[in-house]
Order: sequence, then structure tokens, then C-alpha cells
Amino acid sequence: MNSNNAESILLEYRKTVRNLFDTGAPDVIDNSSPRHAAILIEEMVRHAQVSFCAFAGRMNPEVWNANVMAALEEAVRRGVLVRLLVEEKCLPADEGLMPDSLKSTVRKFGSDIKASEYNHCAVADGQSFRFEINAAAASAVFSANNPSIAGRVLNIFGFLYDHGVSYAGCSAA
Repeated sequence: MNSNNAESILLEYRKTVRNLFDTGAPDVIDNSSPRHAAILIEEMVRHAQVSFCAFAGRMNPEVWNANVMAALEEAVRRGVLVRLLVEEKCLPADEGLMPDSLKSTVRKFGSDIKASEYNHCAVADGQSFRFEINAAAASAVFSANNPSIAGRVLNIFGFLYDHGVSYAGCSAA
């Protein structure tokens, strides 16, 4: 697949996601690549009015790219409560990828909970969600307007975040 075709497919995917937000449709769509995940997360953040929460593994820079970081910074400026929970010790912040204004939003997964028992997820305003079905395959589902499922995802995230620990930087493994 040439790069122009790949880019046009991503543009169509973004249009589909925006349309779901604009229409308020409760449809659930698949997310099958890190680039799809980046589009979903960016759009969720841009549409968030109250809160955005995400539980991620290592915050893959292909997903948590400059566009997503810019959207997160703008959300914080708008007064959106941003909470990020990560599993791994080293974050994009340590590589200079995460803006300083976002570092205080990050918590490290608590050692008293087994991370492998929980799926990575994101939820905005208790309305939209992204829920990983298979992290290894980057397979997830997304809905722009499904408060019933988004509320459940938010409850799980809240439990995990409450058991997280403040992130103090990269430490030796």
C-alpha cells in the first residue's frame, strides 16, 4: 500500500470518528492499528468537555504522538480534568516527548494490582470510550456516545488510578 493510499484511509477513518461524535451515534467501531488509536484518542480529547482518562502500557509514541500531546495540552488549558495511568516506568516524558504541563497528570500503575488482568482503555466525559480487546494485536473497540459502557470503563479506570502511585521519573529496572 503506498503512503498516499494509507493517508487517505486514515483521513476517512478520522472523518468516520468525527461523524460519530457529531451525530451522537452509539455505534461501536474497531480500532486495529496504533495510528487508528492515535486518531481516536486525539478526537476523544478534542471533544472532551469535563474529563479525559486513559490507561496505557508504555505510551507508545506512535499513539501518544505530537498531535495527541497538543490536544491534551489544549484540554488542560480548557479546564478538562486529564488523568493518565501507565504500566511501565519510562514514559515519553523521559524522552522529552511529553510537555511539562502534562507530567502532573500521569500516575504509575500500583504494584499491589496485577496489570495484566486489566485492559488498556480511555474514556472522555463518561460518554466516549476506547477499550483494548487485545493489546498485543492493537485491537480495540470505540464508541463516541455510549454512556452505559463508558461509565463502566470509567469505574474500572477510577479503581486503577486510585491505586496508582505518583510518577517520579524513570528508575533503573
